[in-house]
Amino acid sequence: SRGGPPNLAVIAVRHNRHLADHDVIRYNGTMVATVSPKQLADLLSNPNAYLVDVRDHDEWASGHVDGARSVPLDQLRADPERELPQQAVLIFICAKGSRSLTAAKLAERLGYETIYNVDGGTAAWARAGFPLVAARAAA
Repeated sequence: SRGGPPNLAVIAVRHNRHLADHDVIRYNGTMVATVSPKQLADLLSNPNAYLVDVRDHDEWASGHVDGARSVPLDQLRADPERELPQQAVLIFICAKGSRSLTAAKLAERLGYETIYNVDGGTAAWARAGFPLVAARAAA
């Protein structure tokens, strides 16, 4: 006996999903790269960087990465060509990374080439010590 319950086979599971690691930028098998908050800070120094915050306007107003454009996911889905510049380095962010990945995959399907998704979203950005900017209501 091997110490385990009888009639159970040990099965080795091999994960075949493509996950390449290039300079710590993770690719999820598509052209969408997942970046950390630190990598986002570096990417924002690129003059062609276009940071799209896909959270609702109220979420964006309560605190966002400086320079982020508020384009809620539903608005982006309705007319992505109007919302996204063609030759930009597209970077998508949301609260935790799920909605932004959906937006990034949409951009990929539409033929955009340089696409990033921020791992952990604005929550991870703030946890990493980077500032969030709150929108002020017009007086």
